[in-house]
Amino acid sequence: ESAKLAAALRAAEAAGFTGAEREDLYRCAHDIKGQAATLGFPLAGKVAGTLCLLLDHAGDRVPAELVRQHVQAVRAIVAENARDEANPVAVRLAERLDDVTGEYIGSL
Repeated sequence: ESAKLAAALRAAEAAGFTGAEREDLYRCAHDIKGQAATLGFPLAGKVAGTLCLLLDHAGDRVPAELVRQHVQAVRAIVAENARDEANPVAVRLAERLDDVTGEYIGSL
């Protein structure tokens, strides 16, 4: 699923975060958000959920770098097998992305 998310990011970037490519990116993030806890990666689910929130609120002002950071975080959490709150780096990463996303949405 994280590889699908990365591929969807590349396509969405190429399309300028518009159209079907943006929808596909959102759908991939939403799928991870829904499945991550069941698969043992609740932190990846949290980051994917924040990405969904960002895409929901950004309109035509999608912050490409922040979106990339979310996708990279999901991939890193999975690659490092950071399955739970016992990984302080993954916890801090998820929290920081949530904070920055909230700040961005608040600035719109």
